Amino acid sequence: MLRPVNRRLPALAAGCVAAAGAGGLAAEPVAPAPEPNAQRYPPIQWRVSRSVGLPYDGRLANGVRLPPEGRLFFTWDPVRKRRPNRSWRRFGSDRLVRLTLNVLAGYRRAHPRAPRVGIGDLSRPQGGDFGARFGGLGHASHQNGLDIDVYYPRRDGRERAPAAVRQIHRLLAQDLVDRFLAAGARLVFVGPNTGLTGPRRRVYALVHHDNHLHVRIPADEAPFCRRPLVNHVYGYRLRVPCTWRAATRAKDGTTLLSGPGAALELQHCGRRPRLAAATRRRVGLGPERLWEGFGRGHLTRFALRDHCFLGFARLDGRARTSKRALAVLRSVRLTARADRVDNVHTMRLLGRSARGRPIRSWQVGNPRSSRKLLVVGCIHGDECAGMAVTRQLLALVRPIAADLWIVQNLNPDGFRLGRRQNSRGVELNRNFPSEWRHSGRRWDPLYPGPRPASEPETRLAQRLIRRIRPDVTIWFHQPQGLVRAWGGSIPAARQYAGLAHMPFRAIRWPPGTAPNWQNHRWPGSSSFVVELPPGPVSPTAARRHARAILAFAA
Repeated sequence: MLRPVNRRLPALAAGCVAAAGAGGLAAEPVAPAPEPNAQRYPPIQWRVSRSVGLPYDGRLANGVRLPPEGRLFFTWDPVRKRRPNRSWRRFGSDRLVRLTLNVLAGYRRAHPRAPRVGIGDLSRPQGGDFGARFGGLGHASHQNGLDIDVYYPRRDGRERAPAAVRQIHRLLAQDLVDRFLAAGARLVFVGPNTGLTGPRRRVYALVHHDNHLHVRIPADEAPFCRRPLVNHVYGYRLRVPCTWRAATRAKDGTTLLSGPGAALELQHCGRRPRLAAATRRRVGLGPERLWEGFGRGHLTRFALRDHCFLGFARLDGRARTSKRALAVLRSVRLTARADRVDNVHTMRLLGRSARGRPIRSWQVGNPRSSRKLLVVGCIHGDECAGMAVTRQLLALVRPIAADLWIVQNLNPDGFRLGRRQNSRGVELNRNFPSEWRHSGRRWDPLYPGPRPASEPETRLAQRLIRRIRPDVTIWFHQPQGLVRAWGGSIPAARQYAGLAHMPFRAIRWPPGTAPNWQNHRWPGSSSFVVELPPGPVSPTAARRHARAILAFAA
């Protein structure tokens, strides 16, 4: 009598073979016997996805849902500890899903008898928070469709998550890590007890990853927009990635750009005729450091013809972000408007102090303007807070209608010594040849020198003033905290006091001072003193004084 065939024998035999092969790491597990009728898996509904923001602070647009299982993989729910994973936990970007399937296909060809690979969480349908309130430990990342959890293959060939490190088939797990890295994964997190390795700065050991590896792919680089951003203030254009935000700040013409992991400021520093012969563009990001007026980041300067540009970048430290920022800066091109920008930014060496230190002047604005201004930041070596205002003016990039001249420090020797006088003990603001009177001796607080204009610093100031004939001259002092003037300079000084929110006092000029000499030599001009409060000037106050000066230059 014929007995019916036991159809469970093939499956039991396969299980015995798998159990026998679990004794060593080199033994490759055997896949379960295929069913007579091949199962049809649900197709993937492909979309063009967009990953917004960062993996730990972002969202997913048009995510692609991974099927509950396929020929190459199965899904595992890490919260319920069973197959398959719930559908709302299986959404990723189209690039992530394609990369994962390509890696698993290559893995399958290399190990045809290996079991299917387990897939855990990707992202939620719209991305966003995937924390503990969604079950289990939750995820700090997995927010923008660029992260996926892949379970290590088991030594016993079972299609479920490993419960302990000893159940992991390390050779197959290491092969998975290597394949994801070769496919372009940016980061792979593995368990600290698994013994899996990889390149530094790409493979990291992380707690709670002893049963799965966490793969993160790089963000998709957005293409450049077809229409460039045009800066109509200074006449240049540049290309901007489509996902970046870009605008021109109206008050100073600065171009502001921001994108994933990057924030850029591009300033036009004026026209410098000496740069006209420069034919090669030099755009590169320097080391990250703290820059006055900008903060911490990277600073770069480059020129196009006679136009000077200053770029400042705050980056997240990734090489891809730095390359993207450089590509934006290198795309700057001049337009026809650039030839009509009259602003210049030139530095000249006026001469040297009594100790041989250089004294420089800067010309900023329109050199063809009939209205000329002169600002001196420091004439007394221990009253140099006005240099903070002149630095604000030198950093200015918006067009200036007037011809603005800036002398940051007329007394570098006194500044170095921390003394009011110059290195020869002369009070420079009593050394000008107007009502000059001899009194005292060297190093006295008001010693006017042996004769009028005896000091090289005084003669340099006279030479510059005679050359440019400024309509308005502003001398910064300390520490009275007011604006003072006399005679014909009172209207301009009173106007400045209102703009700078400072009190005004009409005080007769002391003998031998620079405003005294200017007001007597050129009666139609204005020269007055701005006495800043004691101590350093705050950035807010420096900007307020710079705006007041620019009001005169308008």
